[in-house]
Amino acid sequence: MRKLIGLSGRDIVKNLLGNDGLSKYSLIRRLKNKAFFLEIREGNVRTYPCVFELLTYLKSKGKLLGLASSTPNYLLIQILEIFDIIDYFDIIVGGDEVKNGKPSPDIFIRAFSKLGVSPKEGAVVGDTYYDIVPANGIGAFSILLLRTSTVPHTIVEITNDTAPKLKIKSLCELFELLRNLEC
Repeated sequence: MRKLIGLSGRDIVKNLLGNDGLSKYSLIRRLKNKAFFLEIREGNVRTYPCVFELLTYLKSKGKLLGLASSTPNYLLIQILEIFDIIDYFDIIVGGDEVKNGKPSPDIFIRAFSKLGVSPKEGAVVGDTYYDIVPANGIGAFSILLLRTSTVPHTIVEITNDTAPKLKIKSLCELFELLRNLEC
């Protein structure tokens, strides 16, 4: 399952349960959402360390910030509000806004378009290779946040063209790097 994190919910269900699972997708999604929000309420889901410091720093430097997630907007907005980070983002693009989920670049193309920024002038910070491959495909600077569960994805072989331009161990590391570069 960890190899599928970053894909759309439909794609995860299809990969795990086949087409039969897709016929029960609405029920599976409801149960997953209920369990996820319970985990949030119990304090088992948290933001990455330094997320507030990094977002505050980038905003103070006048950077446009977009959030592109496979999570549909009706859930994504609730999650961002719970963690009190929604106001940092100039735009939000949920997985329900695009036809093709990751690893298609559609979600990032839409996000950059809504920001009015060329992907070649921007960066994508992601925590799966499903973020990195499409970011590279549209010419964005790709940054992979390594997690203990970050695994190479199975759709595209990792090569020089599909590898992240930068790997970081934490958002704290990215925050320090940008401060030292005076981004």
